[in-house]
Amino acid sequence: MVEFPSKNKENSEKATGLLFMRTYNKWHSEIKRQLKSLGITHPQFVILTSLGYSLQFEEEVTQIMLAKMAGMDVMSTSQVINLLEKHNLISRKEHSKDTRAKAVSLTSKGQEILKKALPIVENIDMKFFSSLGNNESTFIELLHELNEFDIGICMEQNKNQRG
Repeated sequence: MVEFPSKNKENSEKATGLLFMRTYNKWHSEIKRQLKSLGITHPQFVILTSLGYSLQFEEEVTQIMLAKMAGMDVMSTSQVINLLEKHNLISRKEHSKDTRAKAVSLTSKGQEILKKALPIVENIDMKFFSSLGNNESTFIELLHELNEFDIGICMEQNKNQRG
């Protein structure tokens, strides 16, 4: 037998992170499965959706804006954008005001994929999260709270308190 040094060693069902990951994986597996039929990955969908959403409000959308909107790091966003451009789903041109930045836009092919993908993902979301019933709005509020939480600052404060 191995000594398991977890506060949840008696009951893994009380491990918040593990339960969150299991739930995420269940939802994510279905998203990946259904997006595969359109020939795109989930990160590609996230970038396409973030771009489509942002273009409603902005004339020009930069990669940095997309990274922030998607909640992805700039390097990963750049890699996904390169693939999307290679598949002619997006295009890039020089930004009109900032010569260091590229303005990203959807191609007509990208727009078509987005029109097909969005209803698929929104339907999965509706079915999956409808299991929360009246608690869905509370869940969304809690997700916003978690999204705003800066674990790096918290970890640094804990380290400073200990040492």
